[in-house]
Amino acid sequence: MVEKVSSEQAYINYVMKKLPDVARGEVHTMQRGDNLWNLAKKALNKKDATNQEISNYMLLIAKLNNLETVEKMNSLKISDKIYLPEVSAAKAIDSAQKQSVEKERTTAEISIQKLKDTILNDKTVFTEQAYPHFLNLYHVYHEYKDEKTGYHTFKGHVLSFSLDRNGNLKEVSFDDTEKRLNPIKLDYDMDAKGNIVIDNLGRKTPVGKIDKKELAELKTILENQAKNSKLSY
Repeated sequence: MVEKVSSEQAYINYVMKKLPDVARGEVHTMQRGDNLWNLAKKALNKKDATNQEISNYMLLIAKLNNLETVEKMNSLKISDKIYLPEVSAAKAIDSAQKQSVEKERTTAEISIQKLKDTILNDKTVFTEQAYPHFLNLYHVYHEYKDEKTGYHTFKGHVLSFSLDRNGNLKEVSFDDTEKRLNPIKLDYDMDAKGNIVIDNLGRKTPVGKIDKKELAELKTILENQAKNSKLSY
């Protein structure tokens, strides 16, 4: 029988694997009213510390003291000894932030990354400028074959994008690469800042955002595609 792990414990397991290994430093004796959260917040000594920073530092302390489960963290008693990291609080949390929780990518973010890779690596990729041309709307296609169904086309849609009057990327529209979500229109829209939304009956819901580096790469790729595009009419 497989033991079920709570979502909270699964998150803790994931974070702890990403946290840095630090040496033991000062020892704190637990007192009445103490808990790991309060201890981490106090040890950070950072007035504007975010909840995420406190949480990461709390789990860093827990990892250092072999408190790897929710039960162990909540079972601390008065007079228990807790080791704090040897390095300064600021350096420890900075290291934790950089090495801990790498944001899990949404399906929308994964999809745009895959489509970007397709444009870069698929030699059959080509781009057409839609009519009327003043709209600055472009469609990217490639030769596509579905291994499951055998469906084959020389004009499989990759994504669509538009440019502003200065030739800069304005918006990108694309489908989820795993499962078609909207049979009528493309599943996702991404703006010039990398924000991705899905349109649910006229209500746009945020579903992801690509980072500045990825966005800059995508802009360069698509703007070059526009320069080398064919006219649809």
